[in-house]
Amino acid sequence: MQKHLLPREHGAYAELGFPLLSGLVLGSPGAAAWLFVAAAILLFVANEPLVVLLGARGKRAQQELAVPARRQLAILGGLGVAAGLAALWLAHPGTRWLALVPAAMACGLVPVVLSRNLKTLPGEVVAAAAFSAMHLPVAAAAGVDGVLLWGPPVMWFIVTVTATLAVHAIKSRVTGAAPWVVPAATWAARLALLAALAAWVWMPGWRTVALAACLPLAGVVVVNRLALSPRKLKHVGWAVVAANALAVTLLASGA
Repeated sequence: MQKHLLPREHGAYAELGFPLLSGLVLGSPGAAAWLFVAAAILLFVANEPLVVLLGARGKRAQQELAVPARRQLAILGGLGVAAGLAALWLAHPGTRWLALVPAAMACGLVPVVLSRNLKTLPGEVVAAAAFSAMHLPVAAAAGVDGVLLWGPPVMWFIVTVTATLAVHAIKSRVTGAAPWVVPAATWAARLALLAALAAWVWMPGWRTVALAACLPLAGVVVVNRLALSPRKLKHVGWAVVAANALAVTLLASGA
């Protein structure tokens, strides 16, 4: 596997990884759960050779990497589909229906990929929905139900969207493009944090998920407040990853 054919959107690794991880640690994963995880990872990695073949990485990359990209797309895509079908075969019927949620959302990425708008805000929101929803089939296959089945996908989606808005706001302060993103990022993070705190106070069944959400959301609020330079984006990314890791730990401890 060539490093030039690995996904370049590094934040996407965490966006997919944490929902998969939460689905595993909150239950007792068997073969179906692990196969759902394998399918998600394989199809995620297969996305980059597809993007290269479509020319989204430039004409030069499209020409120079065409042969290995086709080979890698065929292998990873085939293995991903096979793993997904095996997971569906082994899963409970209810879990199969839940697997349709991320699959349907992933279909929304098709026009984004074809239009080569990979790094636009709408495209990143659709990707966040698809990645966050992967918690559902993995967790359900691992025997999770109730709040710990439905709460984490909502949490991951809100955290990812607010963090994405914060990143776009950092860039917008320098470029001047889309100035509306700066106040939108600020208020989205604040309102999301207030909603999580309200759920923690008034919704006892949701307290673990709400408290877990407060950790990364508070971090995003701080990032917006600091109005950091784009040179600090890598630090912002690692800070969000650390907060998400703490959120998973809290979810697991309350399971």
